[in-house]
Amino acid sequence: MRGHRDLQRTSIGAVVCAIVAVLVPWEIVRVIAAVPLTLVLPGYAIAAICFEPRELAPPKLWTLSAGISLMVLALAALLLNVFPFGLTTLSWAVLLVLVIVACCRAAALRRGRPGQHRRAARRAWRPPPLAAGLVAVAAVISIAALVLAQRPLPASNAVGFTALWMLPANSQEKAVVVGVLSSEQDPRDYTLEVTRGRKKGQATTYRLSLAPGEEKTFEIPVPRRPGGRAHVVASLYLASQPRHLYRRVTTWLPRQKTFPLPPAAP
Repeated sequence: MRGHRDLQRTSIGAVVCAIVAVLVPWEIVRVIAAVPLTLVLPGYAIAAICFEPRELAPPKLWTLSAGISLMVLALAALLLNVFPFGLTTLSWAVLLVLVIVACCRAAALRRGRPGQHRRAARRAWRPPPLAAGLVAVAAVISIAALVLAQRPLPASNAVGFTALWMLPANSQEKAVVVGVLSSEQDPRDYTLEVTRGRKKGQATTYRLSLAPGEEKTFEIPVPRRPGGRAHVVASLYLASQPRHLYRRVTTWLPRQKTFPLPPAAP
């Protein structure tokens, strides 16, 4: 790539942007470095293979570079998903740098000696002031959108919920597992009551406190009578409203199979 300044700058820029995007701890700096690495440089390197220098006007070249870069990102996602390490910041950066450097090298071999295109390189294209201003505004808006997309915003009006579930604990169905999952916005206190059978004396009460996103499970043995079904009811109450039913799940465990004893030997 010696003598081809655009290809040299593209390769060096890709390496620098990848290092910044992977190692710099400040998120906004990483996002700014990731924009050219993902949306500009891969497409420019591939377009350099397909077209001669100055064959495309700069607006067409940059538009084509952005479109090709998006296609490279989509294909790279499919490729990285095959490997065990998957889609990570490091794998993205390494793959994009390899693609950009390889395409720049191929473009340099296709162009041949740098002296063949010196005269064409001297004709610099200067964008009109209005076009340059619009491009700068679009770049600022794109960077701001990427930064806001990575930043969590407060959700003061969001409504949380609590999930209550119950499943058999094993294949023999001699116990059940009851779980409570909190997706509320604030910590909550609950009272869980599990009733086995029709009698109230077989009820078990648990008091628990859950933080947002926390889940607790309880394994509860269910006494069974041969040939009879077992009725299990799990009721959840808020500690602030102990008499108001908040959640309830119920299930019937199937009858236990009984096998007749073999006759005694004479």
